Amino acid sequence: MEICPKCGRRFERLLTISRMDNKTMICDGRTMEALDSVPHGILAPQERTRLAVAATGNKWAMENFNATHN
Repeated sequence: MEICPKCGRRFERLLTISRMDNKTMICDGRTMEALDSVPHGILAPQERTRLAVAATGNKWAMENFNATHN
């Protein structure tokens, strides 16, 4: 078991390289780190939230987001 240095949770393996230093292995649930690397002027806040919700893979959450933001 490995511990993600970003979230502190335990995982069988860490599969993603952090964008902060391009060498630290982190859990692949760190979507916000990836979204934070996009310049804020490119994506509207609603679009950043939509991408974060979609990245969770939670179908209900995505349906709820679409129902409340369209």
